[in-house]
Amino acid sequence: MNKQPLVSIIMPSYNAAATIETVLQSIRMQTVADQIEILVIDGGSTDATREIARRYGAVVLENPHRLPEPAKVIGMEQAAGRYVIEQDTDEEWIRPTQVEERLRLFAQHPEVKCVVCDTQHPGPHGGLAAQYICACGDPFTQFIYRRNNGVRYTFGRRTAQSDPVLRFQPGEPTPIGDGGTTMFDLSWIKQTFPQEWDDIQFVCAMSNRVICSTGCCGCIQGDDIRHHVKAGFCTYLSKLRFRVQNNLFHQEESGFSARAADAVNVRFARRKYWFVLYAATVVGPLVDGVRMAVRDKDPSMLLHIVYVYYVCLYIAYCLVAAKLGKKIREKSYGK
Repeated sequence: MNKQPLVSIIMPSYNAAATIETVLQSIRMQTVADQIEILVIDGGSTDATREIARRYGAVVLENPHRLPEPAKVIGMEQAAGRYVIEQDTDEEWIRPTQVEERLRLFAQHPEVKCVVCDTQHPGPHGGLAAQYICACGDPFTQFIYRRNNGVRYTFGRRTAQSDPVLRFQPGEPTPIGDGGTTMFDLSWIKQTFPQEWDDIQFVCAMSNRVICSTGCCGCIQGDDIRHHVKAGFCTYLSKLRFRVQNNLFHQEESGFSARAADAVNVRFARRKYWFVLYAATVVGPLVDGVRMAVRDKDPSMLLHIVYVYYVCLYIAYCLVAAKLGKKIREKSYGK
């Protein structure tokens, strides 16, 4: 790219050869592709990830920590664009005008400094848990945020259908903007948070900090992402174990502590303690699983109750193991 980019895409990677080419193709098909730079921050891939990235004109940067949170900091520091997009190596743009539409939103609504996608759809070969990941993330996140049919439906019930701006009162839950092609006004962030913008704790909680500071975020109806997540049943259980361990024992390393600490609203603070009670009722997880299965016309969502109890039992196991001095560490990110 010869001229100064307007948009920098920050893409943490590790052994992502199976999906990254599809994702990069969707970026290069954007109508404003000539204004986009792609920064692939790689954690030591041993497959063809780096070669594929360079083939599509991406700048490949080193991530000695492998995890995506430090990679995002590296990307923020190296980004040359006014705007940055946090995009994972398995998140594909569905339409070629999506980035252009977001740029238009920023221009028309200067109060907006963060834009999130509306809905994530699983790829064609995602596995049994792919729809659940796209719709819920994990059972704890689903319990806290009660996500339902995309961001606009979940958070924008007071917003007119044609209005791309979601507005929030102090203390209200905000959309999770961790990856998922969330787009930020980096120039504004640097001016507003001059001492924090490149700190890992800030970067991991950036969407919440920005939305809480402005009281709004952008979300365009139909601005959806295809998430090529690989998630069979056993693979997803492994992902859940990894999340539990990072929340309990590796908070500073992964940045989960910043995300949790920064989501300071009344509903979040109460609900995180209610999760165990929710699981103990049995009826709650069962009803939610049935409701989501009917809503998505996907019987795999009935596994919600299994995931809820698996997380609870694994948390209990980890806490007991820690008391006994046993170290627990699931395979690292990307494996």
